[in-house]
Amino acid sequence: MAGTGGVGMSGLVAFDGVAIRRCNRLARESLRNGAHFIVDRSHGFCTYRRRTAQAEELCAELLPDPDRFLEEGELLAGRGNSCRIARVEIAGNTYVLKRYDRRGWVYSFRHVFKRSRALRTWLAAWNFRARGIAVPEPLVCLEERSWRFLGRSYLLSEYLQGWQPLTIFWVALSTSEKRLLVTQAATMLGTLHRAAGIHGDTNWDNLLVRREEEGFAFTLVDFDCARVLAKPDPRRARRDIGHFLRDLDRLEPTGGDLKQLFIERWQSAGGFVGA
Repeated sequence: MAGTGGVGMSGLVAFDGVAIRRCNRLARESLRNGAHFIVDRSHGFCTYRRRTAQAEELCAELLPDPDRFLEEGELLAGRGNSCRIARVEIAGNTYVLKRYDRRGWVYSFRHVFKRSRALRTWLAAWNFRARGIAVPEPLVCLEERSWRFLGRSYLLSEYLQGWQPLTIFWVALSTSEKRLLVTQAATMLGTLHRAAGIHGDTNWDNLLVRREEEGFAFTLVDFDCARVLAKPDPRRARRDIGHFLRDLDRLEPTGGDLKQLFIERWQSAGGFVGA
């Protein structure tokens, strides 16, 4: 699925109402059969995957028992006690597999006609990608359903080699590099908010970074709290950067100028001057 174009550090993607609706339509293609995606049922699961040979092979490997890969994989930090996330090896390659557990029969009943957490995360990731925001590529989403009652759900995504969480990456930066990184991160988040996207948890462990020739590249991870709105919302966008700013205060307690730099650049990139 083609995106609408990325954001460069020297310019902004022009997101208006038409562009936002187009992004949303592109992302919703991931929920139905079409040129880029396949939706099917197999082994008691509703399956969503890319229309690629790689995704077809991965889906066949995962079913009927995705948990065997979690048990053999390397556990990673996850959100709460109702999910499990691991770095796994499938067909000789490395991926990230996340399982969302069933929270009892009430939960299953309430989700008879609602998307699972895995499917909401799948859709959020494709929404972000349609907006030109870098996220790990989602490859396969599985919903375990019996008579529409929801059981476990799973999301398999690419594993990003050579990227570091900003929490770790930050400590080795010079003062000038920190200023550049803050400016670029503010541009990226402001562009997301201009495009009516909300990440929901912008703490620095969810922002992966690596060096590039013109500064730094960023990838967002963990979309459990992500939302896509019909139009930009300055109030929710301002709240969304709160996690980022708290980590900035924590890791750079004397960096008041960096905080102000971030806010000014974010306001400019997001079109939220005065927000």
